[in-house]
Amino acid sequence: MSTSPRPLESTAPLPQSTAEQAAAPEATFTGVFDISDADGVNESERLLMRLCRRSFLSLWSFANLHTDQDMRGGRGSAKEFADVLVVFGNDVVIFSDKHVAFQEDRDLGVAWRRWYKRAVEESAKQLHGAMSWARRFPKRVFLDTACTRPLPVALPSADSARFHLVAVTRGSYEACARFFSGSLGTLQIRTDVRGSAHADNPFFVGLVNPEKAFVHVFDEFSLEMVLKEMDTASDFISYLKDREAFLNRQDRVVYAAGEEQLLASYLTNGDELGRNFLPPSAREEEATVIAFDETHYESLMSNPSFREKKRLDKPSYLWDRMVERFIRLGDPELIAPGFDQDNNETEQALRLLARESRFRRRILVDAIRGVLTRAADEGRQAARVFTTDQDTSLVYVFVLVPKRANETYDDYRGHRIAVLHAYCKCAKLRFPEGSTFIGIAFDHPTRDYRGSSEDLFVYICEHLGDEEREEAERYRQELGILPDNMELKRMSTAEFPAFVTKAQPVKNDTKRPSKNDERKRNRSKMAKASRKRNRRR
Repeated sequence: MSTSPRPLESTAPLPQSTAEQAAAPEATFTGVFDISDADGVNESERLLMRLCRRSFLSLWSFANLHTDQDMRGGRGSAKEFADVLVVFGNDVVIFSDKHVAFQEDRDLGVAWRRWYKRAVEESAKQLHGAMSWARRFPKRVFLDTACTRPLPVALPSADSARFHLVAVTRGSYEACARFFSGSLGTLQIRTDVRGSAHADNPFFVGLVNPEKAFVHVFDEFSLEMVLKEMDTASDFISYLKDREAFLNRQDRVVYAAGEEQLLASYLTNGDELGRNFLPPSAREEEATVIAFDETHYESLMSNPSFREKKRLDKPSYLWDRMVERFIRLGDPELIAPGFDQDNNETEQALRLLARESRFRRRILVDAIRGVLTRAADEGRQAARVFTTDQDTSLVYVFVLVPKRANETYDDYRGHRIAVLHAYCKCAKLRFPEGSTFIGIAFDHPTRDYRGSSEDLFVYICEHLGDEEREEAERYRQELGILPDNMELKRMSTAEFPAFVTKAQPVKNDTKRPSKNDERKRNRSKMAKASRKRNRRR
């Protein structure tokens, strides 16, 4: 097979001809994508969009979308499509957000039925309608009410799209917390409650409409919680896929004392290679009823391994910010004038970076920090090639090239991308199982110019032909990169670090509260904290 290189994607706050010129403010540069800044028409939708942009970044999440369903010849009114849409490859997530006040001065049955109809049933109707439209007319969804700005990322065709429907229902939180005393106030899950049966089961949600596509129902607290723990596109979409497969079954009933219990069990069982809502021992049984009580979430929050995971994850958000810079500021023509690269190809390259899970982002950032430290210590060119046993087809190449004293900034950028190009091609020699090579070049820690920039080069190569192999060997010899005697280091890490906790002696006269009392106090604290957060918003 022939090689198929995708040239650079570059962000450059310094496009001047010489490095001595001052860096221009970052805000003066725009990328190649038409990014909408719409964030919702009310506070509820704005909160949803902030959560989505944090997880899916600006290129793949859109608010306040419209269709031209009621327009003829450019005249007429645009029709609202959905509150928030996420398009990530073949996965399409459609959100409907409704804030409906719960009428607590009414009879509980009446108040619940009214709230459920307006918040859940109407959301499901909107979601099913939006999905139908997207399947039939994927090119007729727009960013603006004039229906002149198409989505920067095209919706997939009907035969390849995987739709995930999410109803965000607000307003029941405090009433639910009072109904289930001591709970966090999230809606309870019971999959034997189906369709019209919801009217007689206050604060329980099961299968909204068993005859149509599955709808995930989250309230204000559970959505925030899920997007906090599953805060990348791949993590969140995997959760939705697994959640639907787990709940949408006719042969068993699943009960959960809130979405937080289901989420905690999901995080606890399995690892980054594959998660499950059940422990291995329970998967072998064909149980007809599965229940998640109120202990799972608290147990996870107090787990030392989970707390250490959250601490170790903090540097990984540097990856998010880097991808967002490529989206907002990137342009292949910055260092390849006249190069005509379709935005669709550019989006595919960026999606490779954005599809990384939170755990893999942690590992990748650690690798980048390591090569930055080495470059600073040695004061010369440095590189690191990274791959995993779990996916040997994907290889990352991180390169830091110092600017030479007599080199202009433009010449330096051209030289740097050429070195990155050579490294990616030579990496195929050292890692023959690799087929996708993602090269990222960074500024060297020691530099004589202000500002910063990154270059991205994606090289697709299933097999090296004779000419390509000869070219790569020439690069390797002339530039002295990735020699045969280069040491390969193997490392292992875990998403949840393991701890061995020493037993602490307890005085005989010390009174210890019962586990139930302690659990109630913890639930009350978390519920109060969550209500305060939602009020502040």
